[in-house]
Amino acid sequence: MGLRQFICKDVNFKNETKRSIVALRIIYILMLAAYLLDLAFAGFEVIRKYPYRVGLIFAAMIILFSNTYFSNTRVSLTLFLLFTFTYSLAMIPCFGWSAGMQNYFLIMLTVSFFAAHGSLGFKITLTLIVLCVRIVTIFVYSGTQPEVEIGEVSGKLIQSTNITAVFLSIVVISYIYSHRENVEESKLMKYNDKLVREANTDQLTGLCNRRYARDFLNGLAKAYDVGAISVCMADIDFFKKVNDTYGHDAGDEVLKAVAETFKTSCGENCLASRWGGEEFLLIFTGVNGDDAFVILENLRSMIQKHIIKMGEQEINVTMTFGLTEYDFSGNMDKAIKEADEKLYLGKTGGRNRVIY
Repeated sequence: MGLRQFICKDVNFKNETKRSIVALRIIYILMLAAYLLDLAFAGFEVIRKYPYRVGLIFAAMIILFSNTYFSNTRVSLTLFLLFTFTYSLAMIPCFGWSAGMQNYFLIMLTVSFFAAHGSLGFKITLTLIVLCVRIVTIFVYSGTQPEVEIGEVSGKLIQSTNITAVFLSIVVISYIYSHRENVEESKLMKYNDKLVREANTDQLTGLCNRRYARDFLNGLAKAYDVGAISVCMADIDFFKKVNDTYGHDAGDEVLKAVAETFKTSCGENCLASRWGGEEFLLIFTGVNGDDAFVILENLRSMIQKHIIKMGEQEINVTMTFGLTEYDFSGNMDKAIKEADEKLYLGKTGGRNRVIY
């Protein structure tokens, strides 16, 4: 079993997640490493002067770490808080106030709020208790000097070791308790984005649907800096004949081919949408009617030349376009109606043309 699997081994109790236990195990390892480094930097004199204290602290860390594999979360958390409190107060006389042993209260504070089970009121109460004990510690131990001589460099190394252990412990707790929520929130946001896209997208062609096109037009009507707006209603000529002759699957392929041509050829200032059936609504922003007419003529010519293959069959279609320029009257329905009327003129006038 690797170290990761060993640390992340599940708890033996039902209805308990292993997040808190895994966090405690990692913190115990960090504290033990810092503790051993503190002793190494402080020198043998500390061990000689406090043999029982040093030995008991070491043994307690090992026992409490092992206990996380057998006890439930509440017991393990309680023992951790009691141990950290005892450890900090017991080692201040050994290493001195400047060693930063009191900073381990920050771990207690973080664990109390994130890992402790219970209501918000319970967590706040527990947090306040830890905070009060930390403040009392300042009055009792502030300025305490180690009872054995520790060099200036060694003192700074001890302080750095403890600060690092506290810092990493808080990072571990924050990561473990925020990672899952962040992942779930990210998934939820992506899922919501997907729902929004699906709600605004025509499933067959991949173009915007009618609802999104209407919302887009309404937004343009309220805007003040979009410049010219041109609206075009387009329709595939004799589309019913395509379905009757080649089948509805072929009709779907024609719709998709036309939509793909819109996507690649209308330009970035054009919003193409499937309005319904074989009808499409094209909205040009920042493009006046004359320029839109040129774009649509090129588009009409491309569609006329495009051959859609269905097995051994080759299908060729044409389209008719009705174009109008929005007059900024505030009535987008009027612009759509004008474009539709011009489309009708194109249909009755021979099809395969742009009417402006």
